[in-house]
Amino acid sequence: MPKRLSKRELKRYLGGRHVAVLATIGKNGEPVLTPIWYLYLDGKIMMRTGKEAGKVKNIQRDPRVTVCVQDERPPYSSATIYGTATIEPQKPELGPKMARHYLGAIGAAGYKRTAAEQIEADGGEITIVVTPERMTTQDFSLETPLVGKVWLQLRRILPPWL
Repeated sequence: MPKRLSKRELKRYLGGRHVAVLATIGKNGEPVLTPIWYLYLDGKIMMRTGKEAGKVKNIQRDPRVTVCVQDERPPYSSATIYGTATIEPQKPELGPKMARHYLGAIGAAGYKRTAAEQIEADGGEITIVVTPERMTTQDFSLETPLVGKVWLQLRRILPPWL
């Protein structure tokens, strides 16, 4: 049985560098999943996207969303956030902060130019703000024996055929 993250652990985990999967509800009631960068700020999930994106239209129609944030490397862990999303005007400080978070200072400088062109082509930028209503977490690290943890660390530096 995986352990649950404490509030402190959850805050630290959500502050990490993970790609989230945003689930919105499509016009026919189907779930629509979108991988997306995010920042966890002041207890809310902040995302940026183009004004004309499908996820924006879905949220305008039905603000209920789910966000899954997972660590894809073993020992696995995840947080699933159920909440309500709002569409807010662009927050100019969010783009550079998010790019630095995911790409570092040098990568963020190059990304800024490329993203600006794409966002302008999409009709401008907005901010999606997810207010969590409930969260579930799981952390399998306690179930992984020490020898397994050592092996997993070695796998990150050893050639893939081993």
